[in-house]
Amino acid sequence: MIKINLLAEKKQPKTSTQSALKTEGLGGGQNFLLIGILLIGVAVAGGWWYMLKSDITRLNQEHAEADKELERLTEIRAKGEEYERRKEVLSRKIKLITDLKKQQTVPVHILDKVSKNLPDNLWLDAMSASNNQINISGKATTYNAVSNFYVNLSESGFFQDVTLGRTFEVPEGVAFSLTSRFVGPAEDEPAETTGS
Repeated sequence: MIKINLLAEKKQPKTSTQSALKTEGLGGGQNFLLIGILLIGVAVAGGWWYMLKSDITRLNQEHAEADKELERLTEIRAKGEEYERRKEVLSRKIKLITDLKKQQTVPVHILDKVSKNLPDNLWLDAMSASNNQINISGKATTYNAVSNFYVNLSESGFFQDVTLGRTFEVPEGVAFSLTSRFVGPAEDEPAETTGS
């Protein structure tokens, strides 16, 4: 009789099942490791995405703040340019006034010095000045008044090259004309004061 050991055969499959289970257990660990790596990858990608999103939000906020600051600075710049324009206009006006004052001093001095040298009984009809060259015409009651006016201007120190022009009699007395060159006062000459 032949005996077949069926039990032995059954045992063999058990060992292969146990090895299969052992292999499956290893595969489960690999799956767990793979899932862990995937979760770490997702976490890293999520963290990276969150950092990028927060950077984008921060940059957008900085951009909006920079736009607001640019708008504010544009208004300030416009005000500054308006201020500079007004300052330039004012400085031109001040320069013009200063130049006019400088030009005004000569005629004022001419009139002042002529009036101080006018003798009694003499009056002026016309006076013109161009480049400090003065032409005067007037009338007096006597020839002596005209002569005194001529001498006063010559000796004043402010009039040079005094030349008496035509002198003739008129119903009011004597008419005359004379020319002279005005020598203005020095810039640092103190203004004369009248005292009582």
